[in-house]
Amino acid sequence: MALKQTSCLLIFYLSFSLLLYIQNSFCNENVTRCLSNSCPNNSTCKSFPQDSCPCSDVTDSLDKDCDDVKDPCSSNPCQGSATCLTTPGGRGFLCRCPPGYSGTTCETSTGSCGVSSCQNGGICHQGPVQPTCICPAGYAGRFCETDEDECASSPCHNGAMCQDGVDGYSCFCVPGYQGKHCDLEVDECASGPCKNEAMCLNEIGRYVCICPHDYSGVNCELEIDECWSQPCLNGATCRDALGTYFCDCAPGFQGDSCELNVDECASQPCLHGGLCMDGGNSYTCNCMGSGYTGTHCETLLPLCWSKPCHNNATCEDNVDNYICHCWPGYTGAQCETDVNECSSNPCRPTGDCVELSSEQQYGRVAGLPSSFSYGEAAGYVCACHSGFTGIHCEEDIDECSSNPCQNGGTCENLPGNYICRCPFDNLSGIFYGGENCSDVLLGCAHHHCRNNGICIPHFQDGQHGFSCLCPSGYTGSLCEIITTFSFEGNGFLWVTSGSDPPVDSVCTIALRFQTVQPTTLLLLRGHRDVFVKLALLKGYVHLLVQVRNQSKVLLYIPHNTSDGEWHPVEATFAEDVTLILKDSSCKDECIATAPSPFLSHQSICASHDSFLGGFPVGATNRTIALLNISDIPPTPSFVGCLQDIKIDLHHITLENIAQGSSPNVQAGCVRKDWCENQPCQNRGHCTNLWLSYQCDCYRPYTGPDCLRGKFCRHSRLPSVVCGNEKTNHTCYNGGNCTELQAEFKCTCRPGFTGEWCEKDIDECASDPCFHGGLCRDLHGRFQCICDVAFAGERCELDLADGLISDMFTAVGSVTFALLLILLLAALASVVASSRRATRGTYSPSRQEKDSSRVEMWCRTAPPSIERLI
Repeated sequence: MALKQTSCLLIFYLSFSLLLYIQNSFCNENVTRCLSNSCPNNSTCKSFPQDSCPCSDVTDSLDKDCDDVKDPCSSNPCQGSATCLTTPGGRGFLCRCPPGYSGTTCETSTGSCGVSSCQNGGICHQGPVQPTCICPAGYAGRFCETDEDECASSPCHNGAMCQDGVDGYSCFCVPGYQGKHCDLEVDECASGPCKNEAMCLNEIGRYVCICPHDYSGVNCELEIDECWSQPCLNGATCRDALGTYFCDCAPGFQGDSCELNVDECASQPCLHGGLCMDGGNSYTCNCMGSGYTGTHCETLLPLCWSKPCHNNATCEDNVDNYICHCWPGYTGAQCETDVNECSSNPCRPTGDCVELSSEQQYGRVAGLPSSFSYGEAAGYVCACHSGFTGIHCEEDIDECSSNPCQNGGTCENLPGNYICRCPFDNLSGIFYGGENCSDVLLGCAHHHCRNNGICIPHFQDGQHGFSCLCPSGYTGSLCEIITTFSFEGNGFLWVTSGSDPPVDSVCTIALRFQTVQPTTLLLLRGHRDVFVKLALLKGYVHLLVQVRNQSKVLLYIPHNTSDGEWHPVEATFAEDVTLILKDSSCKDECIATAPSPFLSHQSICASHDSFLGGFPVGATNRTIALLNISDIPPTPSFVGCLQDIKIDLHHITLENIAQGSSPNVQAGCVRKDWCENQPCQNRGHCTNLWLSYQCDCYRPYTGPDCLRGKFCRHSRLPSVVCGNEKTNHTCYNGGNCTELQAEFKCTCRPGFTGEWCEKDIDECASDPCFHGGLCRDLHGRFQCICDVAFAGERCELDLADGLISDMFTAVGSVTFALLLILLLAALASVVASSRRATRGTYSPSRQEKDSSRVEMWCRTAPPSIERLI
């Protein structure tokens, strides 16, 4: 009852304090809220009914309600331990006073025990200074406001949970423990839970029963079923017993677990070699291969029972044999042989022959039927390669018929394929590429090849690029490197070789030359034991290969190259030595070949120096002296230009040349056109000799420039004056003057041509002499001067085979010829002596007879058209 009264007093006190606070919160004319620190930011509080704090700065607050002032509780207006609360609107504050204090800022002490001064049933006692609260058990503090925690000392043990109470605590134990403080362990075995004499083991919070044999379960209350693991086999029935089991076996089985199968085949019931197969309380006989059938293989089968015929052939039984009827395409006594229809290779190389009997090819080859059939297995089909068709794949499909090339590309049909020749638009400068000319190639957009090189764009691995197709005389990625050298005579180009041999002992030497020399050295490579010499002899390209003075190869191409034009030549050294003149003027293929004299491990391109255009004979340089090639006949040094020199596909440029080792050689081709200003007068023919020129004059003119002339008449080929007073010209070389349609023309003798028959036809221009024979131009004909091993009008006869057999005949013929010459010489001497005796006399008749045949020879050499007369 006292507690109820105390609560009522406390409620009354709090309600009264709240009403007092609400009344004081309004600024009426009786109560003011204005305190010394109630209006912050230097604003002045005035008691108005509107409960507002006008600001002191009038100019700053004309249109404001002091909204921007700071929190009124920031100055801590409440005294003591009172709590400051901001009123709604943020313009005022409220102090919540502790028990024993009151006032707006809790500045007033009540000074006596109030009804609700002490909390939680505390009794207020008035002390000499201030009131004191006597707290009940479980509470503390000045006003008994603090509940003491009895669990702070951890009175509960073994993981128990402590719950605090009023002046006490409670322990909630984990399983296995009990007592007020959970310090007593529970004995779960005390109640005897284990059955069938099982032993109980007490554990914390539980127990474990150790069962005797034949029992199981948590409390050992279950008897073990030995049949649970199904120990009986082969369909036997298990009967459980205490600690054991019994198996009732099915027929045909025995044993403790019925694991033994009774062998019904032990009595060998199968006949004629039939295979007995034991079963469960039974057996079966497999008669396959015995020739018999039946339950015990007791019945004889016919011969076709074993299916002796192969490839689905039909078997026909006879009395004591059988016959196999084969399908077309199969043969043999048992139709075991597949006739090979592809043995004659009926398909073209552009197709593969597939037999119709090749069952495994069905579904892979498009030309085969949809399904395999023995009735249609005879014959073959030709599976054509891509781009070909026809029964035997003999027809090439024109892939260009579908116009696959785009952007103006030209389609070229190939066997089984096609290729697009992509155009270049000169106006737009656009290159097209790709398989169908559908890709725009950008490699040449910002790159230019030098020296008139042709830029060729390409697209590889997702990147645009370009390459330069260099003209003759240039190389490098941009055709910026010069590969042309000019030789002025009495010089040479010394090219040192590296130490790395070619990969496959095959090498190539190639170059282009330009000269008017008939005989000169082009290249010398090697040393004393092995060397190669490339030279011009009488205008023909010769290749000499020498190996240790034992084996020698000499190749030449009978084609004149001393004409001042460019001529490319290439020599290849592999299993054969090949010399090729890649000249557009060659009517036939200019190629010569012979077996290689090199051993398999040798290579002329490995570790040898090269000399081009000349050879330093008698040089004191130690490196050159080591070559020691002393048995090479001297050859005039080269005068002209060499270009695109490649040794084993490596370009020879200025970087390959040792400094100071190539005298009278300079980069580029320096050749003056001596005939440009036509130095030969009187219709003389000018020949550019590189360092000078030569005039081939027409009679009667002679001299270096055909300026000197004498009227030298030729007795055997006289000239004829043709024409009249208005038309007057001379027919030379025995030409006849003929008037045709009021015009006078010269009819030339055989071997001459031209308007005045002044040109001697060169019958040697067609190279009529074989086997290196030297051609001599004559009037209207030619003469071949043959090598010692050849004979005939054109040196076409090879005398090497019959040389030994005809030796004695030749010696006799030569002896006879010498005797005849000696005899004729003696007769000529006698006649000459008699003629000298009659000279100096005058005979008018004789002079009249021989007047027109007096010969007046010029002191100068006869012109070119008479040098061979």
